[in-house]
Order: sequence, then structure tokens, then C-alpha cells
Amino acid sequence: MSWEGLKNILLFSLIVISGLLTWSYWFYQPTYEIDSSQYVQTKITSNGNMEPDEVVQPVKVLYHTRGSYYGTYSDELVPEMIDSIKRFSLFNFQNQSEKYDVKSIKELMEQDGAIEVIFNDHVPLSFYKKYLKIEDSSVPDINFDRIVVFTENIGDSNHAVYFISEDEETVVTAALEPEVLEQFASSYAKTENYVRYEKIAITDQQSVIVPAGRQKVTGYSYLTKFVSATSFMKALFSVPDTVKQEGDFYTDGSSLLKANSKTMMIEYKNLAVGAKEEKNTDTHILQRSIDWINTHAGWDQRYRYAALDERNRDILYRLYISGLPVFNDTGISEYDVEWGTENVKVYERPYVYLGDKALTQSENTLPAAEDALAVFKESMSKQYNPDKLTDMTIGYMMTIDESTGTDIIVLKPTWYFYYDQSWVTITDKTKGGILDGLE
Repeated sequence: MSWEGLKNILLFSLIVISGLLTWSYWFYQPTYEIDSSQYVQTKITSNGNMEPDEVVQPVKVLYHTRGSYYGTYSDELVPEMIDSIKRFSLFNFQNQSEKYDVKSIKELMEQDGAIEVIFNDHVPLSFYKKYLKIEDSSVPDINFDRIVVFTENIGDSNHAVYFISEDEETVVTAALEPEVLEQFASSYAKTENYVRYEKIAITDQQSVIVPAGRQKVTGYSYLTKFVSATSFMKALFSVPDTVKQEGDFYTDGSSLLKANSKTMMIEYKNLAVGAKEEKNTDTHILQRSIDWINTHAGWDQRYRYAALDERNRDILYRLYISGLPVFNDTGISEYDVEWGTENVKVYERPYVYLGDKALTQSENTLPAAEDALAVFKESMSKQYNPDKLTDMTIGYMMTIDESTGTDIIVLKPTWYFYYDQSWVTITDKTKGGILDGLE
């Protein structure tokens, strides 16, 4: 073979090798040892269906006795108590709303022996009645945000169970057998079930009942799991084969799905749904929204009913950990469902969620509620309007541990204030530490 022929063979071989190396560089993906059960989730597998009464749960209990206040947000005792109430055989429902105004309702709820089982927002009795044992053929069509069981001085009528909405000034009473009430009282009308609470005045007419003194609350960190946008696409579109993808957007022409990598949220819009003014207000959207989520990607079982805006047909569900609400500025602790006339108009939820077990725990001591409120007022300065503050609670601030990318989520306990129709806290570093305490 001539020297020229040998050079041609060597040159051709180098070209082939170079091509193979280039292909490997661009297209080869090494196999890493990743424990997908810990923090990677590509399909919707751990989300499941929930019964409506599992989602619409009370979030705290107050017990009034001898002029003092006791309460709990225990994620064991509160569900246990509502389950006990569901076993009551209730009869002789009466709408007594005309007898009460805001002041007399407050006085009623604070009578000795009253146990308040409190929900986040109002619940239609027509919705909740199917989860109660009711002997009457019909019940009054009202909303309630708490069920109050009176364990003392109920009189001869045996009307010991009250369905109350303070905002709507509605009071519906129901009777139960005395021996059933006695058994309930023996279990739950005991101060040792609760911690001491106190009443803090906001205005002359408005007050809040909150845990008394400094509070020790456990903080957590969790490994994250992710659901792929493709999995949501398959769950949310009726005919996934017709869906076209363009980057982070998916559409079939009548609906649109967007995955936002910055907020770790997905937003689904049904473009075919009519305008809000066309909505049918008679449709029971609380029941329908729970059913809809059940059939469209399901639930993280730790979410609870948080708020209902009937006017705008919007329902909010929030993550709860250890009985406390979880808040985040971008919405990754919430499911938000907005209805049109007959179908969901907008649906927003995170595509990231917490692992089943906490990675770490830390003990935190929060300031007393009155001290936290003083800091909140100071932070608002001249903008503070006491009429806009209607509630306060301990909750978790959800943040991403930036040192790990998006692998770890931190839940830090702090005081939250329901101010001007939104839950807010102090995030300014010079004052925020006073609210969220020290480890």
C-alpha cells in the first residue's frame, strides 16, 4: 500500500473517531444511582382520592370553662372529636338565627362548658349533612363555620349542638340524647385535653382567642418530590393525544397548561368556559371541586379546605402539617380552583410536594401572641388599621433551602395575621426574628 493510501485510511479513521466522540458528548446520558422514592417523582402515583369530609375538616377546638379559655390544633384530637360528633344522632333541627346578633352569638359561644369545633371558612349545612347522622327529613339551608357542643346547662329541650356562623349571624340548633352528650362531655370537657388560651382585644368589638404565653413549636425540613408536567397534562386534558407542547406550555386548542419552573406551580386554564357573570350560583362548587380534583391528578392527603369565595366561585385548599397551616408567597402550599358556569375555569397547584416523612426537626420558641401582635403593629406603622385584622395563628413559612437547589423545603413556624383578607407575616429580617423565634 502506498504512503498516500495509508494517510487516507488514517484520516478517515480520525474523522470517524471524532464523530463518535462528538455524538457521545452531546447525546450520552450517564446512569446515576437516584433513590426515586426519596425525592424524584415522574408520575402521579402517591396522590390519591379523598372523601369530602376528609378535606373539609375543622382545624382547631376551643373549650370554655369557668371564664377561662383552652384550645388545641392537635392533628389527633381535632379529627377524633369531629368523628365523635358525626356519630351523634341529631334531631329536631331549628333555625334560631332571628334570636341572635353578633354580640349575643359571641356571648353564646363563650358560655361555660361550650366546646367550639372550628373550620377555616363557612361550610354549607346542605353539603355537610350527608356526613352527619340526622333523623330529620330536612335541615335549614344555612352556612356554618363552627359546631358548638354545649356540655352544661342545656335545659329540657336537649338542644346541645349548635351550627353557627358568626359572620353571617346564623344559628341552627339540634338535639341529641342526654346519655350521648354525657359520654361526649366525659371525654372532651376536660382541661387536660388542651393548652391554655387567652383572649386578645383587637378593637372594642373584635378579639381573637389564641394560645397563651410563649409557644414551643417544631420546625421541619423535607426532601421534595416532583410530578412531571406530562403527568398533569395526561390527567387534566380529556384527550391527551390531541395536546401540543411548546416549551412549558401544553394546549389542545380549548385548554392551556403551563408549568412554571420558578414558582414550581402548574396553571390550567379552560379557555372554553364562559364568563363569570354566566355562572350558576345554585351549583354546589365545594362538593364538585373535591370530586374534580379526585379525578384530575388527586390529592396530597395533607391538604385541607381553607377558603370559599362564593361570589367569584373560587375555592382554596391549603397544606397542613402537624395541625398547622403552611404558607408560601408563590402558592406552592395551595390548590386553587375557580369555577365557571359548569366547568373548572382555572386550576393552580404545585408540582412539587413534601416527602412522606420529615428529614430534620428543630424546636422553636415563638413569642407570646400579644408580643407578636405588637411587632406586627409596629411593622405596619401608620398603615395599620385594626378593623382589617380579624384573626391570627401560628403557621409554617415554607421556603426552599437554596443551598440544595430545590431538593429540600424548610417549614419554619411563625405568627401569621389575617389582615385585609389575606394571611401575612413579617418578613423584614430586622423584625421577623422576633415573630418566628429562635431554635
